[in-house]
Amino acid sequence: DSGAPQGSSTYTTIVIVHGYGWHGGNFKKLLPLGQQFNTRVVVINRRDYPGSEEYTPSEKAHLVHLASNSPETTQGVVDFMRERAREVYDFLVDFVQRERIPQAVRNGNKGGLIISGWSLGSAYMTALLANVRLFPEGEVQLSKYMRRMVMYDASSVCFGYPFSMEWYQPLLDPSLTNEGRVERFTTWVTGYFPHGDVFSLGGAALMCNTVLADPTPTYTRITPAELAASTHAPPQLDDGSDRLMVLACITSGAYKVIREQALYPMEKAEGASDWWDVPVRHLWCDKSIWEMTWCAKMLTDEMAEAQSTGKPMREIALVRVEGANHFPHWDMPEKLLHLFLCDE
Repeated sequence: DSGAPQGSSTYTTIVIVHGYGWHGGNFKKLLPLGQQFNTRVVVINRRDYPGSEEYTPSEKAHLVHLASNSPETTQGVVDFMRERAREVYDFLVDFVQRERIPQAVRNGNKGGLIISGWSLGSAYMTALLANVRLFPEGEVQLSKYMRRMVMYDASSVCFGYPFSMEWYQPLLDPSLTNEGRVERFTTWVTGYFPHGDVFSLGGAALMCNTVLADPTPTYTRITPAELAASTHAPPQLDDGSDRLMVLACITSGAYKVIREQALYPMEKAEGASDWWDVPVRHLWCDKSIWEMTWCAKMLTDEMAEAQSTGKPMREIALVRVEGANHFPHWDMPEKLLHLFLCDE
């Protein structure tokens, strides 16, 4: 938490949910910029990461069951992700109440909350959009504080879009050991990938394992101490909560179900808000790993299909971050904060 900017009553609070393996410690370059951007930056660690509550043995056992590739587990996985969305929602309500942050002024582009999920954290954002309609508002009407949601370099996997198993992903590489998979992913994900025009060429334009020599991967600019303060291996191992959660969501088809619940109108509970009027911005980095470029292409296609058929769909603004890999919060933090905050 960078803290509230000194002397400001109109600052915006940005809350970021991190991704797979790389946790909130990797966002440290954003914190000193709060005063400059009239912003309070808050990065929360998900469960099983440093400083947050661990999953209980019974919760871990349930995750193992959900990842068992059994078709009947789909609803169970959807319910598991609803619980994770509820945790984020409850955190936001508590933070608003405890810290007395300014309400949102959307037409003035100030105050309020911007909630963002980076990488795997985007799955928490779709789960939140899918389920907020089921959370009746209490004393704190969170909908009045929401400025926008930002899908920050979201993964096509987390959106439930189909992909080719021929597209390299170290987390799915059977030739790697448990520890080798973690080590390979840590370096691979920080590269700059020279993709072609995916919107016209499709999957043939993706560079899945070819990185640019310049710029060099972000990890070459991270010291061993900074790497240790930014990553956490246990959730990534075979019995780790993140790996089990991702496998459960992929094999059950839950990611697709949750995306559709998030993007299309659903019945809401009495006293709840579905955040249908909350702007959603999808930042995609065009030198990131293939999953993120593919997500932008597939989401663009889905939006176009909905428009052509007249199917009501949540409005999403796609913003291309040119020249950025998966880590602009490290390599270009000022530019990233600007894109979170600016009017389009």
